[in-house]
Amino acid sequence: MKKAFSLAELLIALTIVGVVAVLTVPHVMRNAFLKSNIATLQQTYTKLSENIKSAMLEERIQLLEDLDLPLVSDEDTQAHAFIKKYFDISKDCGGALSGCFADAYKDIEGNSRSDMFSFYDSAEFFVLANGAAVALPENVTGYIFIDANNVDPPNVLGRDLFVFHVDNKGNTSARSPLANHSLDNIAADCKTFSGYWISCLEYLEANNWSMDY
Repeated sequence: MKKAFSLAELLIALTIVGVVAVLTVPHVMRNAFLKSNIATLQQTYTKLSENIKSAMLEERIQLLEDLDLPLVSDEDTQAHAFIKKYFDISKDCGGALSGCFADAYKDIEGNSRSDMFSFYDSAEFFVLANGAAVALPENVTGYIFIDANNVDPPNVLGRDLFVFHVDNKGNTSARSPLANHSLDNIAADCKTFSGYWISCLEYLEANNWSMDY
């Protein structure tokens, strides 16, 4: 007859299982969290790109600066009109960052990036129904920010916060003005944010939406 495990052996086995769980569960949860953020980012980025083109086609305009959607009130902007027409929103923060985006962000190396939104003369901030926060210039042309999980952590550029650019012809791009667009070079710029904040989104696009930087 096979000998049963002793209490000591069971306790050792449980201890080993516990240690393995402590080591692996955070990694699994982190990967799941990052994949969820990437999926939300990709969906939001795609929809913004598509809907900007749709708005231009429907309005029969060649330049985004000529966008003239109906405004509900005198305080509304074209960014307001655009978002409200083409997206379901869960929160409208107007011209205030707080409530839709975190009050402070860091880069991947842990440096504070309090200057993230400083180049906006004016912007509109929203949380969409899918949980992503978006920040758009009032005329929709320029840099657009997406925080995949709005105010929630980690609030890090390249983890949950990303940037892309929309030109006056409605073309969206996350391609930074780098001479060398190799994955290694883009990843290095994504980590340091040496002026090209759109590099992280460029990397994800070029790397099949895999966040391995």
